[in-house]
Amino acid sequence: MKKSLLFFFFICISALAFAQQVTQVQLLRSDSFIGLKRNGENTNKVINPVFQQDNATLTCDSAYFYLTKNSFEAFGNVHINQADTINIYSDKLNYDGNTKIAILKNNVKLTDNDAVLTTNDLDYNLGTKIGQYYNGGKIVNDKNTLTSRNGYYFTNNKDAYFRYNVIVKSPDVLIKSDTLKYNTQSKIAYFFGPTNIYGKTDTLYTENGQYNTSNDRAAFGKNNLYTQKAKSLKGDSLFYDGVAGYGRAVKNILFIDTAQKIELRGNLGIYKKGDESITVSNNAYMTFITEKDSVTKDSVWLTADTLKSRVLRKLDLYAMQQAKIEKEKIAKADSTETGEVAKKIDNNVTIITDSLTKDSSKNKQIIIDKSKIDSVKKVAIEKPKKVSEKPKNSRTEAIAIEIATRAPNKTFNYQNIKAVNENKLGLYRVKPKVIAVPKIFDIELPPEATDTAKIRIVLAYHKVKIFKSDFQAKADSAFFSYGDSIMRIYKNPLVWAQGSQLGADTMYVQMKNKKIDNMDLIRKSIIVNSDKDSVKFNQVAGKNMKAFFKNEKLDVVFVNGNAESIYFPTDSASSNGMMRSITSRMRINFDKDSVMSIAFLRKPEHNYYPFEQLTEELKTLPNFSWKPKERPKSKEDIIPSLAVKKTKPTVKKPFKEVPKVEKPLYNDKVKQAKPAFEPPKEEKPLYNDKLKQAKPAYEPKKEGME
Repeated sequence: MKKSLLFFFFICISALAFAQQVTQVQLLRSDSFIGLKRNGENTNKVINPVFQQDNATLTCDSAYFYLTKNSFEAFGNVHINQADTINIYSDKLNYDGNTKIAILKNNVKLTDNDAVLTTNDLDYNLGTKIGQYYNGGKIVNDKNTLTSRNGYYFTNNKDAYFRYNVIVKSPDVLIKSDTLKYNTQSKIAYFFGPTNIYGKTDTLYTENGQYNTSNDRAAFGKNNLYTQKAKSLKGDSLFYDGVAGYGRAVKNILFIDTAQKIELRGNLGIYKKGDESITVSNNAYMTFITEKDSVTKDSVWLTADTLKSRVLRKLDLYAMQQAKIEKEKIAKADSTETGEVAKKIDNNVTIITDSLTKDSSKNKQIIIDKSKIDSVKKVAIEKPKKVSEKPKNSRTEAIAIEIATRAPNKTFNYQNIKAVNENKLGLYRVKPKVIAVPKIFDIELPPEATDTAKIRIVLAYHKVKIFKSDFQAKADSAFFSYGDSIMRIYKNPLVWAQGSQLGADTMYVQMKNKKIDNMDLIRKSIIVNSDKDSVKFNQVAGKNMKAFFKNEKLDVVFVNGNAESIYFPTDSASSNGMMRSITSRMRINFDKDSVMSIAFLRKPEHNYYPFEQLTEELKTLPNFSWKPKERPKSKEDIIPSLAVKKTKPTVKKPFKEVPKVEKPLYNDKVKQAKPAFEPPKEEKPLYNDKLKQAKPAYEPKKEGME
């Protein structure tokens, strides 16, 4: 439709030439003037003529001048100058002074300030100042080159319209389009058809939009698709700033990373090319594929108020994690009192005692001197050493301080660390398990500490919900890394697996071979299990838990620290009471939807309570909660847009059924009876049609003639 209107506009503009005031073409001078006949017409052959009409001057080597027709034909070095700004050159010219249309052939060139149009066939109207080519042409404007099969150039507003096989070349992009408009002053290209924009590392497809070639900014509004290597971004509306590396997508957004097998959707997205990140909000959700077996595929659906995905190097992610660990250690040391887990020696030095073992003689101590950390950080910033210099003394402490104090987005620079006495600080309580990796300062580091490979991470903020066919969860926030395939869910998350509900302060869900393999429940862990329609809840709680899955179903759970359980036996001998137990460690085996067995690993204490002795306090553990109504039942439950599509038919269906019964009884019969009792409709055919048919039969004149 837009294309039709566009070319209708061109036709109207061309038609204006006939309505213009006709002026006479004047021959200002020539070297010779010879009268003769050519093709049966009287003409004058002139050599080196100078013609003028209105504000245009026309020169050539020779011409045939038709005085009566107010036209001429020009040959060799044809030159038209109009208003001192527009110059047109060609080998041949046929000019009609009545229509002011110049038809130029061979080696045609039109110059207009910094725009140059070249073609072999150009029709130029000196009245409307519009040029048209139809056998291929090119416009060069500053650093941009535009070619097409057909084209129009408007010298008044500096607009050029291109049609068929349009190609725009600029220093930053290559544009291929079907229909395009370009302004030689603003250097903005407008698209009205299928268009591909090729950058150095990315590509964009659209069918409507604009691109500013001077500042690399673009906006697109129809069938948009942005791709960069394995990543792609769709949206009803796209805006992109190539210089800033910033993009914005609005409505029906779809971000896909095929390398990482991730899909993000929503209605508002922000893309940054620097860290390859995208932030999606407004009905934001993501999916990634899992496998139940070699044949059956399944998907994990995750939704939140805001989803952000970005790319990091493994060493950057490792440093961020270590910095967080060191920060937590210092915060924990500062918040405790003397004689407990940690104690302060003075204002600067803090001792953190490793209390993993009961034997105090075997406990290890880590001493962190804050004043030394501050001084080392200051030296690293103000007085960096040359690469060739080697640090003195401590190597372990240098790495620890670097990890604890560096900015997360900076790279390691061990050469810039001034080492201090290594006897004052130990980095690890237990030496980590490592494989053969490069050594820095003769210290073995985990592989991820020096790995520059890029990985994608996903962060979900607020009202996080997860749905999988056999696994559901909700939490405040979540973090997923493709580097270790662990999904971390925070702030009192709840997980449902088969008939069990799992809760803790924080949970880590480990994926292996595209399957859920195991899960860590950290602090205040609890599992609640109940038979259907039962008010009796089996419960297991403890400090931390480790859950293992088999075929993506909950198989076994280990409880470590302060393990408690409430169990309602189902066997006939002891099914009239409740068993409450406490121990330090525990193992729970699951079978389908119910607890199969509980094994107590260290000195358990058991108490059996008949039902008549049970109180509400005895029936639940301190962290007990049972929230089956909050469990997502389908992906439509957690994704609003899918839920709307699902509920639309159910809402409309009752309203369609009711009229189907009543409409025939009332509307149809009334409509059928209405014409029979409507006087105007009965009288009209009796009066108009029948009288017209009867008129010839009762006409007196015809009877008398017989």
